[in-house]
Amino acid sequence: MGSHLRPRPEGRSSENLESRVHRVPTSARPAASAGSPMAPTLSLLLALVLLSCNSNCSLGCDLPQTHSLANTRALMLLQQMRRISPFSCLKDRNDFGFPLEAFGGNQFQKAQAIAVVHEMIQQTFQLFSTEGSAAAWDETLLDKFCTALYQQLTDLQACLMQEAGLEGTPLLKEDSILAVRKYFHRVTVYLQEKKYSPCAWETVRAEVMRSFSSSTNLQERLRRKE
Repeated sequence: MGSHLRPRPEGRSSENLESRVHRVPTSARPAASAGSPMAPTLSLLLALVLLSCNSNCSLGCDLPQTHSLANTRALMLLQQMRRISPFSCLKDRNDFGFPLEAFGGNQFQKAQAIAVVHEMIQQTFQLFSTEGSAAAWDETLLDKFCTALYQQLTDLQACLMQEAGLEGTPLLKEDSILAVRKYFHRVTVYLQEKKYSPCAWETVRAEVMRSFSSSTNLQERLRRKE
């Protein structure tokens, strides 16, 4: 499970990410445009967040309040990052095959669910810390978005380590983790094929809104306790 315990992506992107996080002022770190055919509305995102949790997926550790705030902040920032109308990019729409079953959560062991969320956010982190991403988005919004993601990775890593230390914790099943990685690989290939065009990035931003909202839903379900 060691590969799931590192909050920082490996490789060249980790340097971009670390420098980006440190450039963001402390005041911009986690604290407390809608109408797209390719992205869920804010009301839908909030509805997903409010879904009740099955008792089988409550956490053995307590995620801090800053984690929830960073979660909300990341979603809001991702919405604000939109630069062009999705309606002008309809021809670029693509089915990336989002692994929705990986975020069902009802049958997950705690450590498994946390690892899936961690992988989801880490992959999002990597995607938005590339040079191509830096050229596509407003730098201030991008920095704040990545900082919010980094806060979540740090919190989730602490939970993963705590769960790993519990007696009787089962080994993680790799299927869901692998499904998330393959999903983001398809996203990356799409961007390459589209030569990182503005519409390609907008399509990806809208897609990540969908995937990130599913991650948010699972995280909130994990936080709730009976």
